[in-house]
Amino acid sequence: MLKRMITRLTTLVLLAAAALAVGLSSAQQKTNRKPVPKPAAKVISFKSDVAPLLRKYCLPCHTEDQMNPSELYLDTYENVMASAKHGRSVLPGNADSSLMVRKISLTPPFGDPMPLKRKVPFPDDSLRTLKLWIQQGAKNN
Repeated sequence: MLKRMITRLTTLVLLAAAALAVGLSSAQQKTNRKPVPKPAAKVISFKSDVAPLLRKYCLPCHTEDQMNPSELYLDTYENVMASAKHGRSVLPGNADSSLMVRKISLTPPFGDPMPLKRKVPFPDDSLRTLKLWIQQGAKNN
């Protein structure tokens, strides 16, 4: 009986030592690992990324030639950044509060969602591009 207890105790001690060794080895591996850097977010360009979206989805109505009732004209960077009848459409660094983003959503704060005569909804990838540009400071680049 004593021999059996010693054998069990020895087995438990060996198992505990093995578990401890595995735990230390795992901890050492974790500390030796170099952190994986996050991929840098693509810098969104007004000229090459945002302006084409505005031309396709917004300019059929939002040009000075169209005399839009909102007085929001999106044909130049300066016009995009200017205030219109309902205030500034773009708040650099704050995409979710920017009126342009909110009006593109299915539930805008007022009026109809844009583009007004949607045959195809504003694509999600285009909306992500617009939001990222605004988050990056809505620069004229």
